[in-house]
Amino acid sequence: MILKLNVKNKKKKRIVAWIQKDKDFDDNINQIFRFFEDKVKISKWSRFTRYYIVSSETPAVILSMFSTIQDLIPDIYFNNEEPIEIEDLSNT
Repeated sequence: MILKLNVKNKKKKRIVAWIQKDKDFDDNINQIFRFFEDKVKISKWSRFTRYYIVSSETPAVILSMFSTIQDLIPDIYFNNEEPIEIEDLSNT
């Protein structure tokens, strides 16, 4: 999953978040979008990779949403129920 923040400085300072679509995160990302739905504008962009482009009038909302998504990454990848196989190095 790729997360990007773009700061646009024309007349108004705006922060735009680019969030790559990832099947591991679909349910969680959609829940976050529903929570912030009245405060953000979400558009989908598709080229070689698919991204959600999220903007808001309030930069604090984008930063809050972005940090919430960053907190999901360890939960999804490191709290899975499948055991991770680690070789016993003491036997070699």
